[in-house]
Amino acid sequence: MELRKQELDVGIVPAHPNETIAFYRDVMHFEALPSVPLGRDLTQHRFRIGKHLVKLNQYASPPEPQSGGIERAVGMRLLAFILDDLEATIERLQAGGHRFDWFPGAESLPYRVGFTRDPEGNVLELVGLARPAGPRLSTRMQIGLTVSDVERSRHFYGSVLGLKEERPMKVGGAVGTRYGFTWGTTTIKFWGLPEAPPLQTGPPEKRAGIRLFTALVRDLDLAHDELAARNVPIRVEPRTLSDVARLLFFADPDDNWIELVQLL
Repeated sequence: MELRKQELDVGIVPAHPNETIAFYRDVMHFEALPSVPLGRDLTQHRFRIGKHLVKLNQYASPPEPQSGGIERAVGMRLLAFILDDLEATIERLQAGGHRFDWFPGAESLPYRVGFTRDPEGNVLELVGLARPAGPRLSTRMQIGLTVSDVERSRHFYGSVLGLKEERPMKVGGAVGTRYGFTWGTTTIKFWGLPEAPPLQTGPPEKRAGIRLFTALVRDLDLAHDELAARNVPIRVEPRTLSDVARLLFFADPDDNWIELVQLL
């Protein structure tokens, strides 16, 4: 699957759209792009960080809120953002009453890491660079999954999709080891737990939270044929959206939905 853009995008379905839009715009200071109507009952609010889009898919009837946290469910449970202005972001978080917790690490590292949550309860890992990278750093997001079977997910992302595996990283605690695969320049990272929590995956509109991630491809039909040849479950066959793009959805072994988009 040849990518048109090397950075992946992510889709969040908010149960509290107004608060969540304000959070990513005013607290995280992501660049707000024009909102896009995607039908009578769906509006997409878009924010840019680096070359990634964070897409908030607002439904006319928002789904019920879901509990955040990597330990509460199998699915897309965390987004990591690499920032040049972490200290200023922390000030805005605290001014807005949002909790921020540092992750203890060696002072010699060229970055610092901490965690917060957006108004939906989604866990955000914030990575602050000691030396700002500016516009030259276009890859500023990672996607974190809690999976039900680590080896099955490693096989899918590595052998089936053909993504490059990063070196496993010991992180301790209930997570134990973090595994990562690079798609384009974006890392998809995941971990298992001693006892797998319930699934919160499936169609994006089914529940609130981090619901999908997107790869922009050059040839959707070719990508579809490659997936079908590898017996990857296609959840939505290729279709045209508003004469702007064609898209399809497929799923990983835990039924996390992954979107492929070809611009027209």
